[in-house]
Amino acid sequence: MHSLTLGSETLCLTARPSADNFPPLPYGLTLDDAVAVRAHEVKAGDLAVAQFSDGTGVRPTMHVPEPFPADPHAPSACPCEGCEECEDMDAWTLAEHSRVADVDWRFVCLAPAEDGEACVLVLRNRPVAVIPADVVARAKEVVPPVRTFGVMWSADFEASSPEEAARLAYEQLQSYATDAWPPVLEITDEDGDLTVVDLNAGERAEQGQ
Repeated sequence: MHSLTLGSETLCLTARPSADNFPPLPYGLTLDDAVAVRAHEVKAGDLAVAQFSDGTGVRPTMHVPEPFPADPHAPSACPCEGCEECEDMDAWTLAEHSRVADVDWRFVCLAPAEDGEACVLVLRNRPVAVIPADVVARAKEVVPPVRTFGVMWSADFEASSPEEAARLAYEQLQSYATDAWPPVLEITDEDGDLTVVDLNAGERAEQGQ
């Protein structure tokens, strides 16, 4: 549990759930990097990791399953074309027309709808746990970006058909995990540069020790 200070209030940020739908925070970040701010104080690029319920006393932590980089803006300036949250907001204002003027000073949109997810509409003064944008940027520099590599392995087999050759190749690949030396692999990166990795070299080095 982490204690976060927000003005004169102390908020208890509980440990992040370990369920499958709560992946670890990106870039090696942890909840130790989080700070508490009001929703209207969230800055662009801050990583939103949790919200706290309204009210006084001990506020339960509501962790964000997929932490997201904030893009805060007024609901009236939202580029959303009609998500569930915005439709609920429209219904709320239609029920009482005077509420239209209240929306922008009562709520803030922390992120517009994307990839099937609704907008994140939050009361402006609700406490939110975020990891500041500059902390996120530094963490990104430390963690190498994920890239796409093509891996090729080749060998010659005497066989009566392509299917038999494929089966022999598969059996040989399986044997690498038990009683055979691993193969030499050709790795091609996104720029087309080729690297040959001889996994046998590591085996020979270990045996020579």
